[in-house]
Amino acid sequence: MDFVTQLALDRIGFALAAIATLFFFLLTLATKSKNLPRSLLLTWAFISTLWASFYLLTDTAPYEHYLSVILELSRNFILVLFLLASLAQTELQFKHFWQKRHVQVFSLTMIAWAILCSWQLVSAYIIFTGSLVLCVIQLALLETIYRRANSNKWQYKPLVLGFTICVLFDFILFAESALFAQVNHQLWSARGFVYAAMVPLLIISVRRIQAWGINVYISRDIVLQSSLVFAAGIYLILIAVAGFYIRYIGGQWSHLIQATFLVLGFAMLAVLLLSGAVRRQLKVYIEKHFFANKFDYRQKWLMLTRHLRLIDLSQPEQYHTILQAWLETIGYSRGCIIRYTQGTNFITLACHDRPALNPTEVQLVTAYNAQFSDKYWLVDLNDKTDSFVANISNIKKIDAQIMVPIHSEGELWGLCLLNAPDIDQLSLNWELRDFLMLVSEQVGSYLLLMQASETLSENAQFAAFSRMSAFVVHDLKNVKAQLDLMLKNSIKHRDNPEFIDDSFDTLAAMQLRLGNMLQQLSSKRPQATEGTTFSVKDVINQVVKERCATKLPLPSFTATVDAKLSLDKERFASVIYHLIDNAQHATDEQGDIKVSLAVEQNKAIISITDTGSGMSDEFIRLRLFKPFDSTKGNSGMGVGAYDAQQFAAQHQGELQVSSTVAIGTTFTLILPLH
Repeated sequence: MDFVTQLALDRIGFALAAIATLFFFLLTLATKSKNLPRSLLLTWAFISTLWASFYLLTDTAPYEHYLSVILELSRNFILVLFLLASLAQTELQFKHFWQKRHVQVFSLTMIAWAILCSWQLVSAYIIFTGSLVLCVIQLALLETIYRRANSNKWQYKPLVLGFTICVLFDFILFAESALFAQVNHQLWSARGFVYAAMVPLLIISVRRIQAWGINVYISRDIVLQSSLVFAAGIYLILIAVAGFYIRYIGGQWSHLIQATFLVLGFAMLAVLLLSGAVRRQLKVYIEKHFFANKFDYRQKWLMLTRHLRLIDLSQPEQYHTILQAWLETIGYSRGCIIRYTQGTNFITLACHDRPALNPTEVQLVTAYNAQFSDKYWLVDLNDKTDSFVANISNIKKIDAQIMVPIHSEGELWGLCLLNAPDIDQLSLNWELRDFLMLVSEQVGSYLLLMQASETLSENAQFAAFSRMSAFVVHDLKNVKAQLDLMLKNSIKHRDNPEFIDDSFDTLAAMQLRLGNMLQQLSSKRPQATEGTTFSVKDVINQVVKERCATKLPLPSFTATVDAKLSLDKERFASVIYHLIDNAQHATDEQGDIKVSLAVEQNKAIISITDTGSGMSDEFIRLRLFKPFDSTKGNSGMGVGAYDAQQFAAQHQGELQVSSTVAIGTTFTLILPLH
């Protein structure tokens, strides 16, 4: 305990600095790059390790011993050469670099200065002042490097920042030393800590700077162990300092309090170092924030998006396309997608490069649903520490390594089983879990879209069939109106041969119309009818006298001129009938309905005016042309006005409406004569 509390903080700082610079030296030495900046940086790291070790093992202030002079000046000399080489071309050889005039002058000056300082030919004030000059030169070179970096400032920023902090610290230390002709021991104790703390910035920078080609690689496990050791060292320092001050202010109970505090402190440190949960969390934190990702997520996301865009919702291979996208995103070769149905039942939607599920795999999928139906848990079947995996029997019969759940609307929708050859299998760490979760969420959204598309397609088919049925029922009302009229007239004209002939013609026309309607219902689509040229005046007159004569008020028809149209005669007659029928429903029996035909600017203009209840502007805007919205109750289908508007639009015409509540309504059908 006394050793811990009495250990000099400056020795601890230089010990950390020695370890850090030696670690940096070994990392740089392991690289295959061969260029001048790398050689000078390697030399600086080696001399810095010797420099920190010297102050760790001796109780010597800077420049008091000839070895101290040599190490201090050597570090500064190599650092200046390294900064000068960083400003030169990367491929510059050492012999060409040495031939530069400013390098030769600086080197000779440093040699002469080292001789003067080593032989104590100058005072301490002059020595510290000379160190300040070196600090100024180094700061100027660092500023020049950062300014010339331009677009590469991101690469050089950690290096410039790390060296600048160290040089500024030395400047403050030697400035005070030059002022008082002696070293400030508190600043001197912190020097080792400062240099040790700046080494990570140097590692980051040399890894970033592509021009030097120094590919520094640090194992994640090594960083974890080093971080634990470094954290333990800092923790011990804090315990030592706290224990010292407890003893200093504790009075007669100081030894008891100090001993209790130190024992508890070491116990807590042991728990933290031996805790697997703490080590795992620290490892994940280091991997997330200090290492490049295993995947290029931008590239992987673009790959996944391109594959998902290939999905054709109308084809049965859509699930196979999703599975292929999933496999190629993580570089696996085989897998399958299953979907849970009712209870623990499931169906296989797609398989790639593997057979159907065997009984062992069926039990696995069923067990997953039973245990994780309300959780999002990825299973790595290679992870023997997973309790779910540990309970699986005959695991060698399972052709899968990773089980990824697929959730839709907060429920377990299905599973994706992924596998690859042993050499290509990935370890299911936090990064792969996050990535697969992201892919699963994206695929889940597509699956939800596919389900919605299927439902919408089915609803659209039912809606189309219902709509067609409504028009068929609407046409049946026309047939019924003709039958009603024929039966009404048969009372008076049943013995008239002309009436009998006309009745048979009407029945033939109705039989043809019923045949067309049945064909539409069978094919589930409207039957296209070829257009014929007919007299508009004759068709309207026939509709008014035959189809609309069974209901009051009876419409009157006037035509100043006839017109010829080439389109579906039966549908035109049906549209006119429905517009008149709507007018009859809206008008009292004592009211008037007038139908007129005119021709203007090569257009047939048919107007139907009634004196009925009328319609408000809001009703016309929101409800009049809305299909299946009827004001006739159960007797109406709500498609008359809608069909008339669609008919006009299909033939490059228009249907105009003007109406006043309690006064009446006018429908104007305008059709071009072509």
